[in-house]
Amino acid sequence: MDSNKSNTPEEIKSLISFLEITEQDSIDFLGEDINIVFWSYDMKKREITVTEGLEKIYGSDYQFHKNEFWNRWIHPENKEIEDLILSYIFNKEPFTIEYKILRENGSKGWVRAKGRPVFNSQNELIRFNGLTRDISNKKFKEIELEDSESKYKTLIENSSLGVYISQDGAYKYVNQKMADMTGYSQEEFLNMSSTQFFDELLDEQSKALVMKRLNKFLGGEDNGVQEINIIKKDQSIIHVELSSSIINYQDKPALMGTLLDVTEKKQAQEMVNYLAYYDTLTGIPNRNLLYKTIREELKESKLNMQKVALLFIDLDQFKVVNDTFGHHAGDLLIKQAADKMVEILADTGFVARYGGDEFVVTLNYEEIEYVVEFANRIIKEIPESISGEIKTTPTIGISLFPEHGEDIESLLRFADIAMYQSKRDDNRKQNYCIYNDSFSKSTLKTSKLTADLQKAIEQNQFYLVYQPKIDFVTSKVEGIEALIRWEHPEFGNISPIEFIPIAEKSDQINIIGDWVLEKAISDVKELDTSLMLNVNISARQLLQDSFVDKIQYLLKTKDFPAEHLNLEITESVALFDIEKTVGVLEQLGKFGVLISLDDFGTGYSSLSYLTRLPVHYLKIDQSFVKNMECDDSKRTIIKSIISVAHNLNLKVVAEGIETHEQAVLLSEYNCDIGQGYYYSRPQTFKDILEYIGKNA
Repeated sequence: MDSNKSNTPEEIKSLISFLEITEQDSIDFLGEDINIVFWSYDMKKREITVTEGLEKIYGSDYQFHKNEFWNRWIHPENKEIEDLILSYIFNKEPFTIEYKILRENGSKGWVRAKGRPVFNSQNELIRFNGLTRDISNKKFKEIELEDSESKYKTLIENSSLGVYISQDGAYKYVNQKMADMTGYSQEEFLNMSSTQFFDELLDEQSKALVMKRLNKFLGGEDNGVQEINIIKKDQSIIHVELSSSIINYQDKPALMGTLLDVTEKKQAQEMVNYLAYYDTLTGIPNRNLLYKTIREELKESKLNMQKVALLFIDLDQFKVVNDTFGHHAGDLLIKQAADKMVEILADTGFVARYGGDEFVVTLNYEEIEYVVEFANRIIKEIPESISGEIKTTPTIGISLFPEHGEDIESLLRFADIAMYQSKRDDNRKQNYCIYNDSFSKSTLKTSKLTADLQKAIEQNQFYLVYQPKIDFVTSKVEGIEALIRWEHPEFGNISPIEFIPIAEKSDQINIIGDWVLEKAISDVKELDTSLMLNVNISARQLLQDSFVDKIQYLLKTKDFPAEHLNLEITESVALFDIEKTVGVLEQLGKFGVLISLDDFGTGYSSLSYLTRLPVHYLKIDQSFVKNMECDDSKRTIIKSIISVAHNLNLKVVAEGIETHEQAVLLSEYNCDIGQGYYYSRPQTFKDILEYIGKNA
């Protein structure tokens, strides 16, 4: 082409016309659809001539003046482009520049501008010819790809997973997380061969797993996720989940893997498993492992015709230790007792904590004497192993396989029955009892009493007896306690210890309780009403919605002073529903009724509850008074209870006093009131009238 020949705008436009006429207006010169304008800048006239098509690129078919073409649509972020283009023109140099534009409608785009100088025969610059092409689609895809790659890289770098890429036996990429996880730097990894990683960072078990995984991988099998152990640079071990796949990296196959540190998760799982099967206080098996182990043991014993003894062990007075000296002392007692049992067993049997203060031991045996000898060692050595002044004596119930049962449930039930049989035997010479079938006869008796209970109410088989309460200071009768008795036509006199639990289970307790209250108030009304009347109240009675109203009605209709009525509740009753109990007791206290906490030390409470319960008297259970004169631990407990109760402004009643020595000791300990056979057995109303008269 003659460089001196000047192309007119019409000639330039004819090129576009040609492309349009031949339907090549969207011709793909460089692999993309083209929106393009051609331009020519006349250096002498300082004018620019532009072909049609501006609107497709810029959204406007604007008529330019002078240099406006260079700056009209340049994006503010690329304003330097105008000076750059002018500098190329000034220096007579060709250029190719990409820059961002701002269209008439405010949308953004990208263009590529190309220009080349045209000289005349005297080598004078006469014009710059060029073209500007819309490259928005291509540019936005590039930006999107760069952004995506940047985000992916950021995601990998900040991932909670260790990520690596291995190729040709070497590491090509390792993220910072993998470096932090293992203690090796990224640089150390990149200089480390796959073989070195295998030798130095995997334990023997993990090496075998990885080799097996690799063989499967090469065979085309999906390995999924696998747990292995990694040896860190400091030689500590972490547990990781490994996942890997083949990828294309730098145009070659590579192995990409991820490592998730599951050390804490694994430790948590191990702790959950431990907690599921072991007691956290003692470290010995718990009830879950007990059932699992003994079931397996019984299966094996049945096959081998091996005899097994199951010992159900209860620590006497544990709850008192807990209540009086706090849970720390109780926990220490349990742990020391468990340690002693493990020591005595010496791998010859199985021991588990069943719950609370109860343990279960199983032993293989040939002769029953071996079991008895073991039981006696437990009974003798556990008290000796307990540190401090607090002592406890185990009570043991024993059942035998296969004699008493062939499953764990039966053996546990019969051993439990035997243990309580031993506790109920006040004349026992030993603290263990082997189950026998006669114990089950009591179950038949219970069924008979349950059926006869309603008849007893209808046929007036119940009656009251009264036991006096003596003031330790004045030695006078301070009050009397009403006690219910049942004269059964077949079994004779039934103890309330036996029939009250039956009444509670059969929903007769409220009817019986109402009868006792009304009968006792009516009787005592005939006496000097300055005496205190004590009446036992069950949990079902106390928590009736109408209980407070019933008491008010009785006091009003019987004209009985509220301050002379003392309702006795046990610890278990008080704590059955502590919030509701406190509410009921507070209502009773508002109109003068007094409250005693009975059988203290035999339930599950803590002395801290006494600060919440609005009670006035604390009754020390007779199990502590019995033989207290020759038992240092019982005397220690009693003195502690009296001291704490007095600090809480509570009066203390000791029940079950049987000897002069007990009465003297309790008086010396500043106990307020005594009750027991030493003073008087429970008497009929007629006899109690006579007793009170003699001791006025």
